[in-house]
Amino acid sequence: MNPDAPETPRRRWLKQTAVASAAAIAGQASALSLALPPMGASTTRAQGRASFAKTLAHDAQGEVSAATREAFEQATLTGRVAAWEALPVQSQMRLVNPLAGYNWPYDTLKASVPALPAFPALDSKALAEQAIELYWMALLRDLPLWDYARNSVVRDAAAELTKTETYAGVTPQTLFRLGMPGENEGHYISQLLWMPIPYGAHTLWQAYRTPFRGTDFMTSFDEYVKVIRGDWPPGILNHYSENFYLRSGRDLGEYVHWDFSYQAFVNAASILLGNPHRPREAWPTTNPYKASRTMNGFVSMGPAFVHNAMGMVSDAAFRACWYEKWIGHRALRPEEYGALVDRTVRGEALGIHPLVVNSEAVKRVRAKFGSALLPQAYPEGAPAHPAYPSGHASVAGACVTVLKAFFDEKRELRFPLQPTRDGKDWESLSTTMPKPTVGAELNKLAANMSVGRNIAGVHWRSDAWQGLLLGESVAIAWLKAERAKSVEAQQGWAKGFEFVGFEGKTVRI
Repeated sequence: MNPDAPETPRRRWLKQTAVASAAAIAGQASALSLALPPMGASTTRAQGRASFAKTLAHDAQGEVSAATREAFEQATLTGRVAAWEALPVQSQMRLVNPLAGYNWPYDTLKASVPALPAFPALDSKALAEQAIELYWMALLRDLPLWDYARNSVVRDAAAELTKTETYAGVTPQTLFRLGMPGENEGHYISQLLWMPIPYGAHTLWQAYRTPFRGTDFMTSFDEYVKVIRGDWPPGILNHYSENFYLRSGRDLGEYVHWDFSYQAFVNAASILLGNPHRPREAWPTTNPYKASRTMNGFVSMGPAFVHNAMGMVSDAAFRACWYEKWIGHRALRPEEYGALVDRTVRGEALGIHPLVVNSEAVKRVRAKFGSALLPQAYPEGAPAHPAYPSGHASVAGACVTVLKAFFDEKRELRFPLQPTRDGKDWESLSTTMPKPTVGAELNKLAANMSVGRNIAGVHWRSDAWQGLLLGESVAIAWLKAERAKSVEAQQGWAKGFEFVGFEGKTVRI
């Protein structure tokens, strides 16, 4: 900008905006440097072995020194860049964006979003039960999901898990599902991960790159220590040359290995919209444009709005999630718990519940791999950020909630399909399957994006379920804010949003 040029109204506005922005940033930085939002004695942040510690210095036994843990604690407490930069990290991996969570307390949506409950304690029976599920997931990664009802290993998994408090009543049909409305019916994989995606003037067919069957990682302790220190693993993940429709837990786990944050939900919005020039049939009766004599929605309450919303709510959900991860809980990843199981099996007393150590699932993993480590689907194991809650689940909860608010949940999907037995092509959905509805398939999509990470071995059931609820809360707060500022609502034309929440209750905004 030429400093000698005359000051036009636009130049004056730019100058004022720059000064105001700099002042706001300086004020926020000053507030953060003085103190974080109150945590103190009420924090549920994990300590010791219960704390996430990937990429930090570990000894040959997989232990982190007290000094390193204290440095990690101080970095979390202060939020200072200098404290994070001083951590003893000497690895190829890097911690994933811990500073991102510190702005959430200043977000206008935060007041309407409840904090998450505490993550299960390291020595709790509840965490042991969740770990047993993860070991069974690892054993069943390659089984086609439509074969669960007739597989003996699935029956054994259900038989062990149904004896627990967390999974009481589970059956081969409901195994590894969350039980949201419509989710337990029909195929495990959502139609929204199988149906073709209208992509402008193109059509995208949902066949994906999938890994070789039987490819698992971090099953030896030496490999575990190398990866938990943050070094890139020695193994690589090989893929078939052909693409396949998602068939198994391993296929689903690989989808959520490479997807961008709201990919599945932008795709879902496109599928549900169908023809964006004739969107009315997709809308619920709460959308005033459904019955308008002269207008269609587009920028507000229409196709552009719903697509843009996926980015906006996923950003808010990520910020809420990262605050809970890094500042609120800092829970260990399943791979870290699996190392404690393995060391306990070898005779150490490390404070975990004996239920998991003596489980049938762990016995079978030991027989197959020679250790009690939790087999990982990814060479690098879990990402370098704490487990609780799941980022995938938080984004899924937010995006699916908005999609349920924008679309008619009771409408049956047209032309549902299923993969052929070999996964290379598709065919019409079997007539023995229930007719898929928008609401049920959106709930399945949320579960697939969340539990798919569990099947890969990188998240807990608590991460998935509480992440979904967190995302749902963020989306509700966002929808309230959007409604309040809309011309349609201010004139009493738009009555609000209505949908069925993940816990089965009708939500009205």
